[in-house]
Amino acid sequence: MSLLPDDILPDILSRLPVKSLLRFSFRCVSKSWLALISCPDFVFFCVLQPAVVNNHPLNSCPVMTLIMELCHGNYDCGIMLYGSCDGLLCMSDANSINDFFICNPSTRKSKKLPYESVELPDINNIFYDCIYRFGYDNTNDDYKVVRLAFRQKTFRGDIDEYEVKVYSLKSNSWHRPEKFSQCPKMGSFGDSIAGGALHWISYVKTATPKKRLIVAFDLGTEKYRVIPQPKYAGPHFFLYLNNLGGCLSLSCQYESSVVEVFLLKEYGGENEHWSKLITISPTNPFVIFYTVKPITYSKCGKKVLLNINSSLIWYNLEQQSFEEVRVRGMEDITQVQTCLESLVSVDFPPAVCISY
Repeated sequence: MSLLPDDILPDILSRLPVKSLLRFSFRCVSKSWLALISCPDFVFFCVLQPAVVNNHPLNSCPVMTLIMELCHGNYDCGIMLYGSCDGLLCMSDANSINDFFICNPSTRKSKKLPYESVELPDINNIFYDCIYRFGYDNTNDDYKVVRLAFRQKTFRGDIDEYEVKVYSLKSNSWHRPEKFSQCPKMGSFGDSIAGGALHWISYVKTATPKKRLIVAFDLGTEKYRVIPQPKYAGPHFFLYLNNLGGCLSLSCQYESSVVEVFLLKEYGGENEHWSKLITISPTNPFVIFYTVKPITYSKCGKKVLLNINSSLIWYNLEQQSFEEVRVRGMEDITQVQTCLESLVSVDFPPAVCISY
């Protein structure tokens, strides 16, 4: 039997489903194949495909599963998702946020994050909230979880103080970087990691009227920069950041209830600029509030899937028309994450992985 050339074999194997590649590694079809599949370069060379997530570390416990089914009817109601990157999912138990995991559903490997306390000063009549986001640090070849903890005033809901902490999968530890001078606005966060940075909206407290800033926190350098904003069509009162096809997207809701969605092109370069993607006008005069979250493009690239007021909508870019997507049993969509098959490992040495 003739052997395949060395330069062709990786290309062929990279097109196979992860499940097939894992069979090769378990059965040791070839020591050379096993070495190739285990190589970090091959892991990132693989052609990523959509993955069906039907198992994760939080459904491995039969007692917890039974409790969640009795309480919610569906165990997945007790899962909080904080992001997906290169086939890895970041999640926690909704009832116990200390049970925090990074997992790869394709390889069925996961890692529980060490507990990290919130170190904001404790003040009476103040409550805390946290936002977690998960992404890849291409500067240090690491995966990181960014946690922003907020201290809010009970009645008004304004951010009184906040802290930033970062978990590194490579070091399996948390640390506290320097924070930005202005507090983030909680409602501005979507899946807003793009270009290797986490993004949010901050208000300048001294400005009248309030001035909004788009802040980028670089996952590699852990430094901040303020991104220039697009030219708005008029007065606006709500900005929302998200990720669409790897680009940072900005949804701007105007006082007229019109919503515009912009994409930041050529991120970080000299020609970085905003490009308007769509404009949505209210068809019903009584509908005065839109929450527009771009999710993904269609395969042909002519449609954009949007989450509008908790409903999934296809928007045709050419015809400028809408088509609602109905999913049985999921009438209200509050959160959407796309997970891809991959061989990316959660086992950065030294680490102990959990099989589920």
